[in-house]
Amino acid sequence: MRIALASLTLAIAAPAQAQEAQVRAVIGDWYAELAKREARRPHALFAPGHIDATPPERYEDNGAASLGPRRFTSLAATALEFRYEVDSVRVDASFARVQVLERGYFYAWAAQSTYERAASTIFVLERQGDGRWLILAHRSDPAGLPPNRVTRPMPDLRDRFYATEGKDRDPAADARNAAKFVVFRCAESAPAVLARSLRMR
Repeated sequence: MRIALASLTLAIAAPAQAQEAQVRAVIGDWYAELAKREARRPHALFAPGHIDATPPERYEDNGAASLGPRRFTSLAATALEFRYEVDSVRVDASFARVQVLERGYFYAWAAQSTYERAASTIFVLERQGDGRWLILAHRSDPAGLPPNRVTRPMPDLRDRFYATEGKDRDPAADARNAAKFVVFRCAESAPAVLARSLRMR
């Protein structure tokens, strides 16, 4: 009896795992397309009647009859380095819901350091008649990161920045200017510092 139940469980789990793998592959294809910028075709991954609450690109309104310049808005297209983490996947026979944490890394030339921006993204996928999974709905919102999810250490993007976005800047001059600023860090709380300063008067 136990063997029969174990066999039945494996028989049910195997197709579910295969479906989840297909869903994850679509998410990977989505981000790969976004990173292509001008040559990308993410809309090929949309299901008929899809809803995109936060399109990864927009066109500037320049008042002309034709479309204005295209602007990329996703972290995958704008960050110097991009990563994503699938936090959860729920799959049934027809639909799948995927929660993703996006991470975009940028370089602040004034501080000479890398910083991180994050987004919380939800995908709803629909299984098509031919068995494919396509994106039915997509929404991405800026997100804060709790201390335990902040990237440590940050990737060193200095060389990449000055080879791309900052190619017209003087890296040596930026480094000299950044060195003029001193950041004071105090281990004491603000009330403790205030109390101590009052006692010294």
